[in-house]
Formats: sequence, C-alpha cells, structure tokens
Amino acid sequence: MSALQPIRINANPDIRQEQISDTDFCVIVDDFLRDPQALIDYAAENPDKFREPGIAYPGLMMDLDPGLLREFTRFVLTPMRHQFSFLRGSASLATGLSMITLQPGELSAYQRLCHTDPRDTLGRRKFASLVYLFENEDLGGTAFYRWKQPEVVVHGMTLAYQEAGSADKFLAEHSEVFRQSPCFMTDSNDLAELLHVVMPRFNRFVFYSGEIPHSACIKHPELITDDFRQGRLTLNSFISVYPR
Repeated sequence: MSALQPIRINANPDIRQEQISDTDFCVIVDDFLRDPQALIDYAAENPDKFREPGIAYPGLMMDLDPGLLREFTRFVLTPMRHQFSFLRGSASLATGLSMITLQPGELSAYQRLCHTDPRDTLGRRKFASLVYLFENEDLGGTAFYRWKQPEVVVHGMTLAYQEAGSADKFLAEHSEVFRQSPCFMTDSNDLAELLHVVMPRFNRFVFYSGEIPHSACIKHPELITDDFRQGRLTLNSFISVYPR
C-alpha cells in the first residue's frame, strides 16, 4: 500500500464561468488534477479511513492531510479569490474525499433536500469546491436551487439536527415532497426551484458559493455503490473567507 503523494494540479488551467442564475455563477476547470487516479487508488486502499458524518452527507468522508494540498490550496486562494472577490488572509479550508453510498430509503430528511453550507462566524462567507473522480456520468453532477419556502426548510432542518427523525412529521405537514417515497432531490419541488445543473466529467473541478442551495443530482440511485473505483467519489473542499 503506497502513501499518497502531494496533490498536483495541471499547469495553466483553463478557467471558465458557468451561470447558475442571473446573479450567480460557478467556476469550472476541466482536466484539473495531474493524477486523479492516485486519489481513487488511495480511497480504494484505505476504506477504514472513511467515516459516516451523520445526517449531513449521504455517504462516507475522509479528511486529507493539508500538507498534501499546498498546490490545490494556492489555486483556491489565488485565482478563485479574484473570481469571487474574497480576502486570502484568515482563510480556512477543510478538504477530503467523499462518496455517496446511501440508497433513497436510507436518507434522512436533511439528505432529501438541497442545502446551504453554514457560515462559521458572522461576517465570513462560505465557498465550496469539488472534483469529480468517477467516469460514469450517470452518477450525477451538482444541482443548484432557489428556496421557495425558506422558513419551512430552516425549521425542518433545525428539528432534524435536534433529534434524528424529528423533522419528518413537520416536513410532511408542510411539503408534498415529504409525503412521497424518499428520493434524492433532482428537480424543482414545492420547497425549492431548480436553477442549474453542472454536468459531471471525470477530473472536472467546480467552485461555487456554498450559500446557494445545492445538492448532488442523483437520477440513477441504482448505480450507487461502496466500490471506490466505481462509485460517486469526489474531492471536496469547504472554504471560509472574509469578503473583499
């Protein structure tokens, strides 16, 4: 079993914007990592290093050593801060590997909805990035939404965090989607409007504001697997910064 080497990105990446709405966009870079296969191999060889994060993510996650991510971090904190106008100083990143493994019937109320990434402290902003590490594009990309009933969602998610399962009754009373069979969110419903879907592509990097409601767009849950070489494996990073 070989150790993971420092993660390198391709020189002179082609950075482009993709519109989410009239006012929001994400950044996409294709062929982002020099050796994406190394991350896939590392995940497959170290399944014991993954953990179940509870109601927030419908699968497994593994933290990565920040010392292996210096080149990745420089890219996030330099080109991306010019794209999204944030300050590099006092920025914090948490980066790791993630893979969706739950079937629709196993999802919590939180996992059946799109979500936003909460701010760490007042005045800071939250951004996120991912790199798709799977070849099968039917495993799904990333969908972005606009809330229709934010007060219902906020209260429902508060209940979900207080006690597992406590949000189900409230959400079923206030939302048609929670009176139906559990499923991944892939389209508009009575709680949120679908704005845009970023299509997956192997080794594609996507950077976006975590304050835009978003979720994995899984239309074929029958393809979900715990095989790291075949499943929906991604490199994820969460970035907390001050706006410029």
